[in-house]
This record gives sequence, C-alpha cells and structure tokens, in this order.
Amino acid sequence: MDVKRLIEIISEDIPRKKTPIYRIVLSFIIRDFKVWWTYKFWLLLDISGIILFVITYYLFSLITTSQQVQEAGYMVGGYFTFALIGIAFQQYVHFAVQSINESIREEQWNGTMETILSTATDFKIFLLGEVCFSFIVSSALLLMSLLLGILLGAEFYTTPTSILTAIILTVLLIASHMDIGILSAGVIMKVKQGSPVTWAFSWLSQLVSGVFYPLKLLPWYLEWLGRAFPLTYSLDGIRLCLQSGKDLTSPAILSNIMCLIVFVIVATPIALYIFKVGYDAARRDGSLGQY
Repeated sequence: MDVKRLIEIISEDIPRKKTPIYRIVLSFIIRDFKVWWTYKFWLLLDISGIILFVITYYLFSLITTSQQVQEAGYMVGGYFTFALIGIAFQQYVHFAVQSINESIREEQWNGTMETILSTATDFKIFLLGEVCFSFIVSSALLLMSLLLGILLGAEFYTTPTSILTAIILTVLLIASHMDIGILSAGVIMKVKQGSPVTWAFSWLSQLVSGVFYPLKLLPWYLEWLGRAFPLTYSLDGIRLCLQSGKDLTSPAILSNIMCLIVFVIVATPIALYIFKVGYDAARRDGSLGQY
C-alpha cells in the first residue's frame, strides 16, 4: 500500500459548490417556520397576547382624555392611537434585541451550533438567516396590532411623505436596537446565560421611553433618562408621522432622525467589538456550542 499516496488523497481539497446566500437564508426561514408552526399553543399565546394588549389599552383609553396626548404634539387619535403605536412597534424592539440572543441560545441548547459552523456557511450568513424569520413574525404581529386597532376605532392622520418618513424611522429603530442585540449576544456566547444587558435595557426602555404614556408625564429626571434610549426618538417620530402627518420637513422629525443616526454610529462599533470578543473567547475555550 502506498501510504504517501493515501495521505495525499485524504488531505486533498474537494471543491464545494457554493450555495447562493438567498437559498441559505430561505432554508433558515423555512426551518424556523416549521419549528414555530409545530408549537401551535405558543403561536396562539403570541396572538392572544397582542389582542389582549390592544383591547386593554382601548378600554383604558375610554377613561382617559386626549388633552395630554395632544399637548405632546400628537394631534389625531387620542390616547388609544398613541398606545397602539407603542404596542405595535414594540414588536420590532423585541425582534431587534432578542432575535440574535434567542437564536444563539437555541442552537447551543440543541447542540447544533458547532454542526452548523462546521459547514461552509459563513457565520454572518448564519446570523442573517436566524433573524429573518423573527423579522417576518414581528412584521405580521405589528400589522395585526394596527389592523385590530383600526377596527376598534384608532385614527391616523398620514400623507404619502409622512408614511415614507415613518418607514425611515422604523428602519432606524431596528438598526439602533439591533446593536443592543448584537452586544447582548456577545455576552451570551461567553457566559452561556441570559444577558443582564438585554433585561435591563428592555425594562428601562419600556418604563421611560414613552411606550404607554407621553414622556412629559414623567418626573424630569426620568424624562432625561428616557432621552438616552433610542426607542424614545423612534416612537416620538413615528407618532408624529402617523398622528400629525409630519414628514422630513419637520424640525422635530429631523431631530429624532439625527439622534438615532448618532446612536447607531456610536453603538455599532462597540456592539461589534464586544460580540467579537465573546465569539473569539468561546472559540478559544471550545465552548461555542455549549449552553
């Protein structure tokens, strides 16, 4: 037996056919949909939770006045539309902050992380595929919330330019909160537990970012704290677009957009650095696929 020849055959590089990125991402979406659809009880709970939230704040709006909402600059729809927008767009906050963390933890829990990464799939493509389905679900829940709100009497005042501006603000909302998700994922890959960053950020942002009430109703120190969170500027801008018809010609809208862009510029390199540190540390100690 020619041992040298045998070693050459074993060590020979076999060219792999490169799978298009869209097919890889689509395979992740189909896989996640099948898993999601399997647990129909949890699907029912997700939908029921949205319906319950919307109806709760609809009933609450019946005993509140719209004066304070109008004083905050949101002219149409009163409190119910105000709260509805907060509830609906909170779906994207959950998607941006939690989707990467939950995907990584699930792969670690199932023991499939190292199997996936041992393939030719690039890690960035892996993350993109993991979050796409969460984005689709969040978008569906957001639209369902708005539709239910409209059926219950929510009013909007929009123009084509204000809708376009709201879309721009939504993209910035996702981008700014995705930085928090990436940072948190870096922590999770190292500590193998739920990230305290995600918990603290989610709790504080709901408390002081004006999700359920105008920011001006808070004490001055909490109002200032709320201005440190990107959700404050996202929701304010989206509400001005959908309740007052504001667009990019409005100084208030431009101010919100600039604050979000600054947050993204500052937070993105920090989040990517922490993610890289956590990823490299987990690879060095061989715990990347462990939970």
